[in-house]
Amino acid sequence: MDLKNLFSKNKAAASGEAKTIKDYLGLIIIVAVVCIFILSYFFLIKPVFTKQENMILDKYEKLSETDKMNSQINALTKKVEELEIEREEKFKLFVSQEVEELYQLISFSALRNQLKVIKLIRGEEEAIRENASADSKLPVDYYKIFVEYDIEGKFPNYLKLKEEIAELDKLIVFEKEEVKTTESRNIIASVKISLVRMPAR
Repeated sequence: MDLKNLFSKNKAAASGEAKTIKDYLGLIIIVAVVCIFILSYFFLIKPVFTKQENMILDKYEKLSETDKMNSQINALTKKVEELEIEREEKFKLFVSQEVEELYQLISFSALRNQLKVIKLIRGEEEAIRENASADSKLPVDYYKIFVEYDIEGKFPNYLKLKEEIAELDKLIVFEKEEVKTTESRNIIASVKISLVRMPAR
């Protein structure tokens, strides 16, 4: 037996049993990298993702609100257009011939309702130029005509005459209305109305 080789093997075995930190260095590095990654994710990466997610959700909420508002605006626009059409159909402007017909309506309605026309006069016409001064040279958009009349009779009959005038599909404004009672229990109504007449083109 070679004693030299035997002692040599025993010495190598004894030296292999003692391990140092260098033997665990690779494992320590791996654990440290994993810890750094986890910490980086929770404190750096995740907050960024959360912020972006909240921004995206907020953006979609605003887009949804915008769509709702657009729908409401479209509905309101359509409603306004319908009201304008209804107004145009309901309140048409007078032409010259129809102004004269209004005088006839007042006279005939007074006769039908046993009323007496004390006064029926046509006032001055006021030229209206929208978005322009009174002395402007721009074309006239329309004329405002004032009509004054005094009616005497029973109050219920006067209301019938007033209702007939109001039911006209024309734009008529009651500018002034004064009703007085007489000793015979009749009324005298002093009325001033305004009409809108289209200019001759």
